[in-house]
Order: sequence, then C-alpha cells, then structure tokens
Amino acid sequence: MKHVIVMGPRPDSAGGIGVMMGHLSRSSSDKTQLHFVESGGAPGPRIGRLVAFGKALLTCWGPVPDEPVFHVNISTRGSTWRKLLLTGVLRARRRPYILHLHGGRYREFFRDLPAPIATVVRSMFRNAGGVVVLGSVWKTFITGVMGVAAEKVHVIPNAVPGPDEVPGDRAEPLVLFTGKVTRAKGVVELLEAWESLPGNIRTRLVLAGDLHDPDGGIARLLRDTPAVTTTGWLTGPELEELLADASILVLPSHAENLPLSLLDGMAWGLSPVATDVGSVAEVIKDGESGWIVPVKDPETLAHVLESLLLDPTKREALAHAARDRWEELYDIARYRDRLDEVYRQVT
Repeated sequence: MKHVIVMGPRPDSAGGIGVMMGHLSRSSSDKTQLHFVESGGAPGPRIGRLVAFGKALLTCWGPVPDEPVFHVNISTRGSTWRKLLLTGVLRARRRPYILHLHGGRYREFFRDLPAPIATVVRSMFRNAGGVVVLGSVWKTFITGVMGVAAEKVHVIPNAVPGPDEVPGDRAEPLVLFTGKVTRAKGVVELLEAWESLPGNIRTRLVLAGDLHDPDGGIARLLRDTPAVTTTGWLTGPELEELLADASILVLPSHAENLPLSLLDGMAWGLSPVATDVGSVAEVIKDGESGWIVPVKDPETLAHVLESLLLDPTKREALAHAARDRWEELYDIARYRDRLDEVYRQVT
C-alpha cells in the first residue's frame, strides 16, 4: 500500500481546502494510506500556525516511511510562500510531490508577482511529479502559463458526499447561500437582488457563513433587506439541516476555482444559481442543471431567482438534473480512486 503525506490545512478546518480534506480523510482505499500534516494555513493563533509550519518542514526533511508521495495543497499568497519552502526541502531530499491547486484567483496572483519570484513559483510547479487542478480552465493555465507538461496535469474536480435520497416536502422554497459572507462572494449583489424582488414572492434567504465586512457595508444592507437570516459558520450536521430544507442554492461569487458549496447544493437536490467563474460552467449545464448568471449583475440574478420562485416545476427539474450530475461526476466515492491513480504515477 502506497503511503501519502497530505500537506495543507487540517481536515475539517474552516475554508474550502480544509473541508475538502475532511471529505478526503473519510474516504477509503485499499491502494493508498493517507497521513495529514497541518502546514500552517488553517485559521488560528499566529504562534500555533508557525509551530505547525515548523513541524511540516521537519516532516519534509526527516525520516518518512515507505518512500511516500507528498500531496501538497496550494493556494494564493501565504499558502504559496509556505509551499515554496516545503517543496524546496522535498526537492533537496529528492522526494516526489504533487501540487493540488486551489484558489479562484491564482491567475491574477501569479500575474502580479515580480518576475524573479514568478520564475521560482513556476519552477515549483514544473518540478512537481504531477499537478492536480479542478477543471480544464485551470489545466490550460498550468500548461500555458506555468509551462508544465500536459501529461503531468490531472483534472480532478472537487467532490462531496451526499444523502442516499434527496429530502422531499420542501414546501417553502428557501434560498440558501453558503460560504464566507463577503463582497468577493457576491453577497452585496445577492442582497440587492433579493431586496428588489416583489414582496409577494420573496420567501426566505439564509446566508450560512462567517461575516467578513471591514467597511460595514454588508451589515447595513442586512439591516435594510427583508426576509434574510444569517447563521455564522456552521458545523457539517448543521449545514446538512439547512441543505435538507432549502430549494435553491445561490452563489454569485466574483471568483472561484470549483466551489464546494455548489457541489453540496447539487448533492442535496437544490436548484443551483451561480456566476460564470472558474470551473462553474464545467459543472452546471446552463438552463439544464442550473442557471449561470453574469458576475456583479443583481438585475439578472433577481430575474432568475424570481423565475425559480414562481415556477416550482422548473425548479424541481433543475434540481433533479443537478443531483443526477453530482451522482455521475462529483460524488466523493469516485474521487479517491482518481487521486490514487495520480499517486501511482508519481515516483
């Protein structure tokens, strides 16, 4: 059995990577054994994060069992700087690693790097035994901009668990947003769209996630927008209760890679409404298994929400198609097998 050391946020920590690693940690395989190492990126006190990073460096340098493969999760800013050091140690020790790219703004992040630093980051990607990306748009970026050979780039979309059967009896078409409640997630446009809906069709909008609102603009909109509930960060079971009650999943983000909240909504049989960012258009077939709306366009978003609230037949058809697409392509049960194949190829 191949030993794999997975480096990044600890499983089930806040944030998309932590949640995804939590799902991965609960998957099973008779081909690989996973060991998770916190690399200093999970939320928490600065000293604790530095200690975690130091331990991750020691893991990369010190004795390891059975010539493992290192699975290194990477995103923008601090994540990249930490991974430059960690993969530098791995290269010095001639230990194979794959990079798993997350973060919807990595192209912009890389574009703005000074040329010498960009060269070092590009070298980190080129020297990886493989690069896992979440959609074909990111494969184009990794091969074209980063210069990684196409045969080393593996498209493996995120995946999530889901219920065996979709809950029934969703009498009230509750609209659900899950994720950090920020401008970057399109929350301002969502609240503007929601406020503009006719009062006789407006049901209930739930924003499930931590509020990040430095200028107070979102808080002001929340006070003035009717029929909106905020929950703060939810545990897995708490989120599942909301998913079981909701009918529409809305995600009007300005940038994404492949959002887990979208896949969660599909798995639980919700009608997805999302912006055309990252790999979203590869997941949703517009008009068939969800609606794709333009970024920063509250008018179009309001129109789509109104049409779904008024038309339960269309809402249910989109939801069924979204659930079918999740079962076919984004069920966590198939995810581990695809990663195992990448691990097998990296020596």
